[in-house]
Amino acid sequence: MGESEPRAVTPLDLPLVRRVLPQHLPLDMTAALSRGISGMEDALLSAVPLTDLGAPTVVFRKNDCGYVGQLRLPGDKTVAHLTFLAPEPGENETHEWTRLLEALTLEAGKRGAHLLKAEIDENHPVFVAFRLAGFAVYARHVILRRAPRRILNGTDAYSLRPQRDQDTIPITTLYTNTVPRLLQLAEPLSGVECNGLVYERDGQIAGYLVIIEGKSGVVIKPYFHPEVYDQAAGIILSALKFIPRAEQQPVYLYARAYQDWLRGALERVEFEPWAHQALMVKYALVRVERVETGPLPALEPNHLRPPVIDGPIPLRKQSRLAKLNGRRPLWWRNGN
Repeated sequence: MGESEPRAVTPLDLPLVRRVLPQHLPLDMTAALSRGISGMEDALLSAVPLTDLGAPTVVFRKNDCGYVGQLRLPGDKTVAHLTFLAPEPGENETHEWTRLLEALTLEAGKRGAHLLKAEIDENHPVFVAFRLAGFAVYARHVILRRAPRRILNGTDAYSLRPQRDQDTIPITTLYTNTVPRLLQLAEPLSGVECNGLVYERDGQIAGYLVIIEGKSGVVIKPYFHPEVYDQAAGIILSALKFIPRAEQQPVYLYARAYQDWLRGALERVEFEPWAHQALMVKYALVRVERVETGPLPALEPNHLRPPVIDGPIPLRKQSRLAKLNGRRPLWWRNGN
């Protein structure tokens, strides 16, 4: 078997997906750590024609090797997220994975996405393929992990409450003022699929925690006002008491590069560094299937036109003295 072009998955490709999926490389860590990767089910649904179910999946065959990639595109967003690559990329496969990543970007653009992002370790061999495919590093972060254990009763715990509908504007203001602009483009704030906890100080929201719970674990994404940096450990400890699964499942917390101070603070509540990653982003390509041209209607159908004169315009030549006749000044009439 020779080399084929990367293409969308079909029912004939499902055995390949099933074979390589156990060795997949997760690229959406929030989904992988909370609810796991359901790549086979999403690929099966996307392979059914005349439907818009599942997750877009692209396959690439070369000789006896097969490469599979999948992305997730929420219906209310324009930012797509790569879910996984399978099998896990190794050395000497940069060309194949680069072609597959370019095909995934094109697939995301066809579905209306503006950006395609992925979370990857910069020391992984596939990082070179991402760079060759046009992806750029937008942010770096550390994922901290807390093993399942009993929650300690700290003396510096704080009072939190679940977010309400009227908190949308204050939370958005906190997010806009604390998150770098470049990261806001790649990771817009969303509360559709998560439950949030709010910390108030002096009647204003000074801390917001995005909580994503699933069968595999709990993921926390924190946003803090600079004035409450010294209270972050107590706020996180209070948040763990709101999560019933925190004592039975691992809890993961994102600490972005601009939040590097969180690493030391969270060691007090039994969090440890677990993974160092980079958020890679590429602008998706939106392909125009067909271009239609048509006449442009006149913007001013009744506009005025300049008058047209038949023949030349006669010019009368007069001497300067004749022009002054009847309008001579007093000194002229006196003979001076």
